[in-house]
Amino acid sequence: MARIETPKRIRGTQDIFGDEQRRFTRVVEAFDRVRKLYCFQRVDIPVFESTAVFARSLGETTDVVSKEMYTFEDRGGDSLTLRPEFTAGLARAYLTEGWQQYAPLKLATHGPVFRYERPQKGRFRQFHQIDAEVIGAAEPAADVELLVLADQLLHELGIADGVTLQLNTLGDAETRDAWRAALVAHFEAHRDVLSEDSLARLDKNPLRILDSKDPRDRPVADSAPDIDAYLTDEARGFFDAVTAGLDAAGVAWTRNARLVRGLDYYRHTAF
Repeated sequence: MARIETPKRIRGTQDIFGDEQRRFTRVVEAFDRVRKLYCFQRVDIPVFESTAVFARSLGETTDVVSKEMYTFEDRGGDSLTLRPEFTAGLARAYLTEGWQQYAPLKLATHGPVFRYERPQKGRFRQFHQIDAEVIGAAEPAADVELLVLADQLLHELGIADGVTLQLNTLGDAETRDAWRAALVAHFEAHRDVLSEDSLARLDKNPLRILDSKDPRDRPVADSAPDIDAYLTDEARGFFDAVTAGLDAAGVAWTRNARLVRGLDYYRHTAF
């Protein structure tokens, strides 16, 4: 008689039990408590969306879209993707469900997200995210409120002392266009030493080369021009207002002029 083997847990996932489950619950409950203090309302969105929701908003050349998404075709022939993050799905809901009438909206959610990454300590293919968003308000105060909320959550959990808030600005559209042109010129001059991934990014989004972990790219990325030389008065004023707001709230921060984000929808404050 053939032996029946019990299927094992899928690589990159986890079973949460006992003390680990109690710690997990403590984090979620603390987040729920803090988001209520700041009047962020809880929402829930689907675990999977049309693939276009993520491909368009996160950027076709991002690692998330090009390498890490769990994408499949359903029985009706539609391309669907398990959510790799929350922002794109929340933006889709905001646009398709008529939530604009309630703007500005302060939303919070949490739940499982999925990325096909190399499993290692602290990194899973199914993991849990907590998320807070301000939609329909483009003021610096919105960024300040989110960062102050995050700072309070870290203090509630007793881990704030081990965390440093690194801050940068990605500027407005005019700033990014000017900075992008300068980066392209810089990287083109060193094309012969860039990695294959960075060469692919050069044409579509050179900002991502700044975040490359490939040792071949680091000397070129480290010598690239900073964004500060290309900030418009509006972009500089926005960033100054964010940092002034954090100072007024007593939130410690440090500037990291090399900090960029790997998703296309980022503007102004990056942290």
